[in-house]
Amino acid sequence: MTDMKERIESLKAQVLRAAVAPEPVIDGMTERSVFLMAATSELGVMHGKRIAENCGRVVAAITDVSGDATIYGVPRWTSEDFLRRAKQYPGAIALDFSAGLNGPGWVAMLCEQTGVERRDCVMAQAQLGLIAVYEDVRTYRRRTTERLDDFLKLVDRFDDDFSKLTLFGNLLFRLTYDRSHLVRSSPADEYFSGWGDASTFHLGSREHFVDCGAYQGPIVKKFLGATGYRYESITAYEPDRLNFEKLRNVVPHPLHDYHPVNKAVSSQRETLRFVETGTMSSHVVTDGGVAVETICLDDELDKLTFLKMDIEGFETDALKGAQRLLRSQRPRAAVCVYHYAHCLLRVMEQFDAAVEDYHFRLRQHLGGYYYDLVLYASPVVGMEPPAQVA
Repeated sequence: MTDMKERIESLKAQVLRAAVAPEPVIDGMTERSVFLMAATSELGVMHGKRIAENCGRVVAAITDVSGDATIYGVPRWTSEDFLRRAKQYPGAIALDFSAGLNGPGWVAMLCEQTGVERRDCVMAQAQLGLIAVYEDVRTYRRRTTERLDDFLKLVDRFDDDFSKLTLFGNLLFRLTYDRSHLVRSSPADEYFSGWGDASTFHLGSREHFVDCGAYQGPIVKKFLGATGYRYESITAYEPDRLNFEKLRNVVPHPLHDYHPVNKAVSSQRETLRFVETGTMSSHVVTDGGVAVETICLDDELDKLTFLKMDIEGFETDALKGAQRLLRSQRPRAAVCVYHYAHCLLRVMEQFDAAVEDYHFRLRQHLGGYYYDLVLYASPVVGMEPPAQVA
């Protein structure tokens, strides 16, 4: 316990130092030779092309999984090519797009053997003004520092030390642009677990489950598997019509008390503009190409025992529209808090406005980037469901 307390205090001190340190930069990034490492990873696909277009001397994109001659308009090299040829480019930078368990170690090994300076791709995103999720990387950092005291006050609100480590790791990543600080949790446990061992929630057999941002139904399917189809009701909200068509028939047989709804969730009923992509990134935006109706959960539901939210930064508004349900039903909730820098603070404020004596944990699933930071809220301690839904 003493060791953990010392570790937490050390991480807090690191966060405070990082917040007042100069913003990290890569000296000469637009003039030096650049390699794009693990170029076909998810991060490479999202940001590699823009970075390649804005760095002056990109030599090659390094990957062993693609057979293409070029990637993002530059030659593709294998790791063997890199080991053989990289030393021909003195002073070069290796931008690391790697993800997963093996990728970072693979890139580190290649850079160590060649002597090429390795820097995180997020640092390049910051210098080039590229997006994090819905804010650019530098704005995400600036807004984190503006309310750093409020973030640090959350430490004592969490039930477990792992949540505290997760928060400090996430803050250090935001401030330093170094993904190695992130504290990762299993993606298998995101929102709830279907297995006996978990760090998030177990489900009961009498759940009234509400999925806000249901996409094409992957979490509904996970819910069915985790409960063995024993539940009271499922309500799933998805505003994207392309996604909704698949959500309607999430399994090839009828489900009892399953209610898919082709609307967005907010604090009031209104019509908003929406970017409809048929992917997980569909979202509300002022210049969106389609109109979408919103609903307020307090107007729609009387029963709620488990609430999942991943609605592209609209979680705060949706919780404002669920204050009655939060007070009367006291559900467990798993809410995404990563789309904007202040999401975690704003979501906590909504819970504090509605309920007392709640317990909170924080987990970063798929923790190689800003994504999948989830706040877990419960009226009871721990992972097990309250007695009335068990």
